[in-house]
Amino acid sequence: MKINPMVYGVVVVVVFLGVIFGFQVAGVWSTSGKVDTSGKSIQPSAADVNTIKGWMTLEQVSTVFGVPAPEILSEFNLPADTPPSTALKDLESDTFDITKLRTWLQNRSNP
Repeated sequence: MKINPMVYGVVVVVVFLGVIFGFQVAGVWSTSGKVDTSGKSIQPSAADVNTIKGWMTLEQVSTVFGVPAPEILSEFNLPADTPPSTALKDLESDTFDITKLRTWLQNRSNP
């Protein structure tokens, strides 16, 4: 018995994508990195600056690390009217990036 190559290709793609979409619908597979497998939002950890991700907001980092948002903004010469809901990746410039923020927070907690 010979299988038509076109049918075989379609079946392989459907099975492949079906597994991915099926697990996403079931809540087992997440590609965003913003939620864990139980569906809880991932938050930065005050014990580890490496948990800070670019999609996190200025407000999240400010709250977890106990640093007022205006202090972060002034430290990195960012506009003072920046909303706290701004994602860190949207603030990247010559004076600010995630690595510099991590280093600054680490040095601030360990003088």
